[in-house]
Amino acid sequence: MRIGGGATVVRDFLKARLVAQLHVGIAPILLGRGIRLWDDLRELGSRCAVHSEVAESGILHVTFRRT
Repeated sequence: MRIGGGATVVRDFLKARLVAQLHVGIAPILLGRGIRLWDDLRELGSRCAVHSEVAESGILHVTFRRT
């Protein structure tokens, strides 16, 4: 199943531990205010395998896979 949405949707599914794999593209720009994706999710790195790759465009692609 693929889920799309903003930070609120992602955070709710991650907190409920319903995500097996998460791909996040991080662009090197600052847009201003918004909802922080990683607050209260610091343990995510300890329960997931993390892989990252930087594209030529400068976008950082990070993939989390539940272990």
